[in-house]
Amino acid sequence: MKIRKLWPNLSVFIFLCCLGLLLGGCGKKGPPKPPIKKELPKVKNLQAVVVDAGVRITWTMDSRDEDAAGFNVYRSEPQPETNDCPGCQRDFEIITTITVRTGETRFKVVDPDVEGRGSFYYKVTPFDKKDRPGPDSNESKVFIE
Repeated sequence: MKIRKLWPNLSVFIFLCCLGLLLGGCGKKGPPKPPIKKELPKVKNLQAVVVDAGVRITWTMDSRDEDAAGFNVYRSEPQPETNDCPGCQRDFEIITTITVRTGETRFKVVDPDVEGRGSFYYKVTPFDKKDRPGPDSNESKVFIE
C-alpha cells in the first residue's frame, strides 16, 4: 500500500485560498463619506429702508443660482442706539418666508409689523427644496425713531 504525500497538495490549496482572499476583497478603500452637498448661494446686496408701509427689504441672487427654493427673512429685536454694538450677537426671529419662482433674481419684502424705537437688523437665509438652510446674508440696519 502506498501512502500519498499530502504536503504538496495541501500547500497549493492553502496558497490558492490566500490568493483568492486577497484578490476577492470587497473593494472598500476607506470609511464611507457623506454625499457631496452643494452649498446654496449667498444673498447679495441686502438692503433695508424705512418706507411709509414699514421697512422694505430688498436683495438679489445670480440667475444661475437655481438651487434656492425660498428665503427666510429675519428681524432682530430693537436695539437702543446707545447700546448698539457692532459685531455683537443678535437674537433674530423669522418674520416671513418667501418662495422663489424660476428665473427670479430680485426679491422684495415689506415688514409692516415694526414696533418700537431703535435700530432693527435684518438678514435673509436661502433654503433648498429639502428645507436645508444656506449661508446667512449680511445684516442690514434701519433706525426707527
